Amino acid sequence: MAGIEAWIVLAGFCFIGEMLTTSFFLLWFGVGASIAAVLNYLGFDPMVQIVAFILISIVLLAVSRPLAQKITKEPPRKAASDRLIGKHGIVIEDILPDTGGVVKVEGDVWRAISPKTILKDNKIIVKKIESVKLYVVPVESE
Repeated sequence: MAGIEAWIVLAGFCFIGEMLTTSFFLLWFGVGASIAAVLNYLGFDPMVQIVAFILISIVLLAVSRPLAQKITKEPPRKAASDRLIGKHGIVIEDILPDTGGVVKVEGDVWRAISPKTILKDNKIIVKKIESVKLYVVPVESE
């Protein structure tokens, strides 16, 4: 395969890979390969093409990493249920190990499960979220 075709194929694979992953990683290698293809077309030495491919790809990758991390970072607000982990609440319907029960945490009523029986009006703490139920334990066993 001649040089220009190889660069074009590499660029195509990188661009397609980027569309499938959306990670802002392969995109820059595709740009580097495209520029190397142009250099090949203009008659530059293969070593110049390779160095240009590597340098352009690395520089663009280094410049875009902070931007990509800013775009894809975890949102500052957690989902409503995630914010409940570690919060205290009160049992409003007995929690039984086999059937669960109901608790009130921060003014909201939730279905809850626990490995042990917790009776109505006892205080609980939320340990984790399992599906749409809160996994709770009594405050004294924390």
